[in-house]
Amino acid sequence: MQKVTIRIDPSLCITAANCSGIAPKIFHINEEGLAEVMDGAGIPQGYEHTLEVSDADAELIEEAVESCPARAISMV
Repeated sequence: MQKVTIRIDPSLCITAANCSGIAPKIFHINEEGLAEVMDGAGIPQGYEHTLEVSDADAELIEEAVESCPARAISMV
């Protein structure tokens, strides 16, 4: 397991929803139509959250970051 911080810039999000399609356990589209990060229990945590993820989930997050056409997502 590794700790990662995921940030979403809501001013850049265009709701392409690639992130939630690739990593639905990690990303969620809120009522405003913007992507949010979810915690390990599937509860939305807003636009920035630090969580522990498996190597497989880290790879999915990286794929989601790379697939975002607006470059609204970053992972540290």
